[in-house]
Amino acid sequence: MYGDRRTPLMALLLVMLLLMAGVAYWKLVHKTNIGPYGAIAMSDTSLTYGGAWGYPDPLTAYKRSIGECNKASGGTDCVVKVTLKENCGALAISVERNASFLVQGRDQVATTATAMAQCQATGASDCSIKENICSSAS
Repeated sequence: MYGDRRTPLMALLLVMLLLMAGVAYWKLVHKTNIGPYGAIAMSDTSLTYGGAWGYPDPLTAYKRSIGECNKASGGTDCVVKVTLKENCGALAISVERNASFLVQGRDQVATTATAMAQCQATGASDCSIKENICSSAS
């Protein structure tokens, strides 16, 4: 009598364990690889910008940031202003002063605050953070 009840339950348990092992294996094999590289590009003429983060190599991040910037500006004069490797970058812009302020560091909040403070120190009333990214392998 007990054998009849246990057999279907054991089979169900075995199927569930195999299913869980399969899901764990799939997640391990298809793990998203986030790279440690990033970049911020900017056009000095139009003050447009583009950012890239999470790339496996610096050249890909470099090219992506320039591509994003040129796409936003409609031009081809964007250049990389900050490269990142397992750190953060922030870009503050004042159109009033035609000025940009780029800061990089380990702490995202401090990096952003420093870029904003540098912009505000010029007396500009229109300072704003335009890019605030961190690139990390973790």
